[in-house]
Amino acid sequence: MLSSRSSLFLCSLALVFSAGAVHWTSWAIEYKAVCMMASYGVIFFGFIGAWLSFPDRLSTRQKIGLILFISLLARLFMMGVPVSDDVFRYLWEGKIITAGESPYQYPAEHAHYETHRDYYWEGMNHKDKLTAYPPLAELMFAGVSNVFYSPWAFKVLFILADLCVVWVLLSFLKQRGADVRKVLLYALNPLTLFAIAGEAHFDVLMILAIMLSVLCAERKAFVWAWLWLGIAIQIKIIAVILIPLYLLRCHWRHAWWLSIPLILPSLYFLDTLSGMFQGLWVFGGTNAFNGPIHGPINYLLDGNITWASWIVFILFGLISLWILWAVRTPVKATYFMIALLVLLSPVVHYWYVLWIIPFVVLYPGLSWLVLSFTSGTYFMSTFSVENGEDWSLPVWAIWVTWLPFFLVLVFELRIVLSRKFQSEILWGNPKTLAIVVPTLNEGEQIKACLSSLKSLERPADEIIISDGGSTDHTVTIVQTMGFKVVTSKRGRGTQIKTGVEAASSDVILVIHADCICKKDVSQQIMTVLAQNSDVVGGAVGQRFSTANLRLLTIEMLNDARATLGGASFGDQGQFFRMAAIQNQGGFPDYPLMEDVELSLRMMQSGRVVLLGGGIQNSARQWKQNFMKRVLLILKLVVVFRFSRLFNRDVTKRLYEIYYDKK
Repeated sequence: MLSSRSSLFLCSLALVFSAGAVHWTSWAIEYKAVCMMASYGVIFFGFIGAWLSFPDRLSTRQKIGLILFISLLARLFMMGVPVSDDVFRYLWEGKIITAGESPYQYPAEHAHYETHRDYYWEGMNHKDKLTAYPPLAELMFAGVSNVFYSPWAFKVLFILADLCVVWVLLSFLKQRGADVRKVLLYALNPLTLFAIAGEAHFDVLMILAIMLSVLCAERKAFVWAWLWLGIAIQIKIIAVILIPLYLLRCHWRHAWWLSIPLILPSLYFLDTLSGMFQGLWVFGGTNAFNGPIHGPINYLLDGNITWASWIVFILFGLISLWILWAVRTPVKATYFMIALLVLLSPVVHYWYVLWIIPFVVLYPGLSWLVLSFTSGTYFMSTFSVENGEDWSLPVWAIWVTWLPFFLVLVFELRIVLSRKFQSEILWGNPKTLAIVVPTLNEGEQIKACLSSLKSLERPADEIIISDGGSTDHTVTIVQTMGFKVVTSKRGRGTQIKTGVEAASSDVILVIHADCICKKDVSQQIMTVLAQNSDVVGGAVGQRFSTANLRLLTIEMLNDARATLGGASFGDQGQFFRMAAIQNQGGFPDYPLMEDVELSLRMMQSGRVVLLGGGIQNSARQWKQNFMKRVLLILKLVVVFRFSRLFNRDVTKRLYEIYYDKK
């Protein structure tokens, strides 16, 4: 019999696949706009469910195999979505290059190309403008068109490239000791499925080149990093914004390798290459559409696109300088630079947001997940086309797309403000690990917990039991098993603080007495901290010993909160670098809500992560009055967070409320 987790996972995948399958039916042709909007929303919720309910009891190799299989399957189902009219340009320009012509010489409607006009030429957009695609992209168009002159050829190529992006992201996650299921944030995201497998936008080739480049940079293979950056620029020119960052972070002495992919494809079009720059200016310098920051500025300037573009250009330059100074890891800085470009661009089509999503796998954030969902309103433009009107997007749809995103983004940026825009700290490799366990009359639970700690594959350097005055045989059991016991005032947070202060290790893991650790938990913690110098801590991730749908919901909500918001609870197994928390005033001396406060202090100090599971919790506290307990915890957290804004310590009162009502 399937577990509740496996059942929900399969149901979530069924939503994704069925929403894709709709586009192979006659309904999708007759009601294209409705199908696009509805299936986008269904896929989003299916993808969230699949991510959060991903099966745990698999090896890493099995997880990767399953991810690649469902990624391929989802893309095959989505191939029924009609291609964008951009694909007609790819095909036609590839055709004329094969015929010995240059797409940079004249606009597509020019009489010079009259003998080359065909069905795909008729479906092209912007025939009155010179192309803006770089030489390598044009040569790729020619190669594909020469092999098979059909949009299906590009769909197949881009799906293969997209699966390569998934593979590169998996390589990143494995290298960093992170949870591989996070790749689903890209692999099953409706933005990805619609833009690549559906409408077949070639941006995936640039994304693949950039991700290969930053992977090489992270592995210190700087020559290959520069070569892949050059290829990315030759596919889509916007990648040129990364050159200053690479000069600073990727050994500028190797920069000459960039010239190889930049020069060689350009030689083929040398006589007409100036036309590409004219096309770039027309498309990027004189148009404005859906820019979330450029748009309002343009409105305030009464439609003066040039001045609005200059303002966002200056903003981009100033913020880029801060990124180059403050963000010391090349991958994270690349993420910030591309995100900044999208937010400040005069023109933002929905697939431009896709440029950022691979980095969301590495640096998850709720704001970008919200934008992944609201970007579905872009397909409102399909209604205007169906009604015989010009292609357009209603103003209200633009508000729906961007307003929720910016509200969440502002909330997330409070952490940057709390750090006072300081340069990030990169920490050294940790050497020692201490585990702190608070206890109070845990005689029935503590033996199983301590036995699991004794069985860790990477033994803890210190295991400290902080007892709050147990009146049963807890202390006797602990001492008999040979563990160190320190006494403390009663109160979970106070006890943990006492245990932390008694430790001398580089890293602290705090677990509760009713928890059981998997054998690889300690190694996971030390690996993720060693491989990610910007990470200060986070949570291991928990699963209940009893499986049912209600408890699965709690597990999923805990995972989502810790992954997207950085906030974890104590029963998820919190860990941290001792030096980082000391910089924030030490472990909080709170009898309750110490776990919430610890999360906030970790986020103020650096990046936090969720490892994805490894702590098994007892379900004893959830067996009765489930909803009452859920509401109580929500109430306590809200009261604590609100009181914290005014520097009020209400934790003693919350402690009394919690234990009186438990």
